[in-house]
Amino acid sequence: MNIPGKYMLAALLLGVGSWMQAQTLNQARILFAAGKYAEALPAFQRFVKQSPSNANYNYWYGACLAEVGRGEEAVPYLEKAADRKVIDAYPYLLNTQMEQYHFDEAVDNYNAYIALLNAKKRPTEEAEAALAKARTAAMMLKGTEQVCIVDSFVVRKSDFLSVYDIGRESGRVSTCDDYFHTQGQAGTVYLNELGQKLYLAQPQGEKLEIFTSDKLMDEWSKPVAVKGLESDGNNNYPFLLSDGATLYYASDGSESLGGYDIFVTRLNSATGKFLKPENIGMPYNSPANDYMMVVDEYNNLGWFASDRYQPADSVCVYVFVPNASRVTFDVEMDGEEAVRRAARIHSIRDTWKDEARLRAARQRLMVLAYDRPKETPERDFEFVIDDRSTYYLLTDFRSQEARSAFLQWQKMKQDFSTLRGQLDGLRTQYAGGNDTVKKQLAPRILDLEQRVEKMREEVDNLEVKARNLEKNYLTK
Repeated sequence: MNIPGKYMLAALLLGVGSWMQAQTLNQARILFAAGKYAEALPAFQRFVKQSPSNANYNYWYGACLAEVGRGEEAVPYLEKAADRKVIDAYPYLLNTQMEQYHFDEAVDNYNAYIALLNAKKRPTEEAEAALAKARTAAMMLKGTEQVCIVDSFVVRKSDFLSVYDIGRESGRVSTCDDYFHTQGQAGTVYLNELGQKLYLAQPQGEKLEIFTSDKLMDEWSKPVAVKGLESDGNNNYPFLLSDGATLYYASDGSESLGGYDIFVTRLNSATGKFLKPENIGMPYNSPANDYMMVVDEYNNLGWFASDRYQPADSVCVYVFVPNASRVTFDVEMDGEEAVRRAARIHSIRDTWKDEARLRAARQRLMVLAYDRPKETPERDFEFVIDDRSTYYLLTDFRSQEARSAFLQWQKMKQDFSTLRGQLDGLRTQYAGGNDTVKKQLAPRILDLEQRVEKMREEVDNLEVKARNLEKNYLTK
């Protein structure tokens, strides 16, 4: 049978078109698998328009939208894919709904997701833990506090405390590295206004825990773990109110919404243990990391940090006016969307309900910024390197080896001082004792004298080693 040329051409073009489409879909899937979502997005958009009911097209397109930061646009496509049992659509849909504060919808979808995982005999523990957080978030949203946010500052995470212009009456907050002149030490430190009590985060096992230390004369007591803050996550960012009993801190344990959340607790003076901590809720906490709550009661200003909506290396510090008592939104009266915007801190301008209160708070903040005390150089020790250089801080050392040797020398010098004190004590007992006491003490004194003399030599050698290591490094 002879087929007219025009029909043969049409059939050929149809076949080529189908082949090109298949190739384009295959290429888009390869890009998707490689994490190149922006490049794959236009192709999947075209396929969804051509086949709006195709579950996989909706999943791929919705996932690409979510990955490039267009979460609100992604939701209807991911919902369509999830309704058609595309199991991989659920994580994207749920993450997007949590980010958009649609917690009730997330709860429903987590239940559907868990049922589908069970049907496919897949593990459900992670989804069940996330469902618990979604339920907590849904309840927390309804209790969102009305707060006036005076200003916000986006800064590098490493410098976030630089915008905490708290008054001197409220103490001092700093990173562990800045306070102890170290490098790479996690956690923050709070020093009270009298300079005699510390709260600090330190490693304990594989987690960070909050410790406290008291200044006794000219020395600090050995830090002890704060009782009552037990958690399955890290505890960090402590701040104590001027009442000496109310402690704010952040934890990333299972009771947080996601990452760090801010908690508050009070000291039970009768037991010396803090009461069960409470999550302070929204808008302070979110599914992102929220931490370092500081309240300057004297100036009636507060600060907290959050990395919600921020790049990986940045954080936003919010300055707010603390309420005398907690005032929450009414979802029925104010509307769910308005409460959602407030909880997300969609716009700080939305919180400016009282112009006089806002203006007074800004004036107080300005005074604090100008009144920030000038930093004076601190001296932790005095260590002569040569005729031209004397070091006072660990950060003065340029050589890591020299710094390490110096720290060993400091520790050994302290041990030497302790040992020599024991020897002096035994000598005093010997001088005032009878013959029996002297006979008992004599061997111990001789042993300690030998140990003291040996350690004296080791201390001197280690001091010379630290000095030479630094000098050699400087002359390279």
